[in-house]
This record gives sequence, structure tokens and C-alpha cells, in this order.
Amino acid sequence: MMEGYYIIENPGVVPAERRFRMKDLKAWGYDLHLGTIEGERAYFVSKVGERREGEKYQVGGKEYYIEETQKDIPGNARLLARIVIERGNPYLEFWLEEEDTKFPLAKEDPRIILKRIWEKEKLNQLLKHVRAIGLTTDFYKDNVFIKSIPLPYEEYPPKVRRVLREVRDIHRDLTGFGRFVFQYFGEVEKAHNYRLHWTLPTLHLFDVDIANEVDKILGMLD
Repeated sequence: MMEGYYIIENPGVVPAERRFRMKDLKAWGYDLHLGTIEGERAYFVSKVGERREGEKYQVGGKEYYIEETQKDIPGNARLLARIVIERGNPYLEFWLEEEDTKFPLAKEDPRIILKRIWEKEKLNQLLKHVRAIGLTTDFYKDNVFIKSIPLPYEEYPPKVRRVLREVRDIHRDLTGFGRFVFQYFGEVEKAHNYRLHWTLPTLHLFDVDIANEVDKILGMLD
């Protein structure tokens, strides 16, 4: 992609952490419980549907007791998450903050959780075109059927320009950061001939609504 490309870049800051909803946690595959760990009041998670209220069990030598499975994030608490890189591998850490108390919930491979979300939501564009996941995530899509010289922006048809507007909206309104590199080679037998590379902050892709928007845009020219 060395020539004839159109770029949309928002050089904002990749967030260190982000707040999420119960809807997102469920999509990640977890239930949130209030109960005790080794007799101490705590919030903790288990796989969706795996545990029930009133259950007592052990994990890693610690005893867990579920008093109540939460239907929403408690009003005085926040569900937060961040991506960390350790020994060259990314991890999603998430926790619940209740006033001055922090309850660690889990530390998981974000690639596994994102795949779980995208499969559940049928976000096939994300599944097919993801290339790398770290603090940012890269998508690459090559729909070039006939090699030719990329067209200048002035010759883009209305539908292609609409895609670019949607990308700007995502960067401005939802992620605050992003880099979208696009080449358009025209239409061949009613099929758009193009190539794109899109970098977004990984944390935002754990938001189900944002993931759906990104998937929609990736498929707009198909």
C-alpha cells in the first residue's frame, strides 16, 4: 500500500483502561457474583451458567460461596478492564471497583474472549480479517480482484465515501483513536475493488456495540 491510498488517522491516546457494562461481561462469557472468598465479602466471576446462587465450591485452594448472581453492575461500582503485555503476550485484566475497594475478577487471553464475542454475535468480518491483537488490533482486508492504479478520492463513488464517513465517526465518537488506510481500484462487474488496513484500540472491541459497528463497516462494500 505504497501509493494511491486515502488515510484517516486520529492520533489520540490508546486508553489505559475502560469502563464496561453487564451486557459486555455477558458477551465475554461471564456471570458476576456477590458472595465470599475464604469467608471475606467479594465479587467474582464464573463462566455463564456454570454456577448457581447458594453454591459453595473451591478454586485454586480457595473456597467460594455465591450469595447472589448479579443482573447488572451494582450502582456504586464500576466494571473496568485493561490490556497488559507480558512476555510478548496480551492479557485482558478486568475488575470491579466499589468505592475504594477493588475486586480482581479475571486475567484472560483477549484473543480467546474476542473470538468468543465475535462468534456469538456473528461478526464474521472481524473474525475473517483480524491480523494482530495487542494494545491495538489490526484488521486487513484485500478485495483486489484486478490489479490497476488506485483511484484518487475525487473519483470515489458515493458508497465508498459513505464508508469513509462512517470510519471518521467511529474514530471521533467511539474510539478517539484509529488509523484507516484505504486504496480503491474501482468497480469490476458490480464488485468494489479495494484494499484496507484498520488499526483500533483493542479495549473498545470488547464493547459489543462498537464491535458490531466495526463489523458493519468492514462489510459495507461487499
